[in-house]
Amino acid sequence: MNICTSSVLHTGSPVFVLCPAWLPNMGFTPGALVQVLPEAEGLFFVLCDENIRKYSELLQATEEKKGTLITVDSCRTGIRMEIDGYCIRNAGLDVGDQLIVQYEYGLIRVRKLPDQLNYSEPFVANPDFEELDF
Repeated sequence: MNICTSSVLHTGSPVFVLCPAWLPNMGFTPGALVQVLPEAEGLFFVLCDENIRKYSELLQATEEKKGTLITVDSCRTGIRMEIDGYCIRNAGLDVGDQLIVQYEYGLIRVRKLPDQLNYSEPFVANPDFEELDF
């Protein structure tokens, strides 16, 4: 499991943009289909490019969980995934929230950091975050 940090931005509405260099190594390549599901104070990204039997069934299951399907985009500086609007609100996130991002191949979990935690603290050494299993 790998860990990094991020935050919810403001571009007219809350938006979360994920564009780290490690995305392709985790299977998130341009054009890849990704299921984004809200969790309590966070988001869960699942790479769905393999073993999809029916897109319509995947879409229905995703919408029932108040999630969305996105594709990984290419941009001038590399690749990126962007989530905005209702999916962020369903996850209990808002502009300025500090986030921790856990990732491994095909899975990314984003969670809101507690307000009392200083964003500049080193997170990798904190054993509390190892308890957030996929």
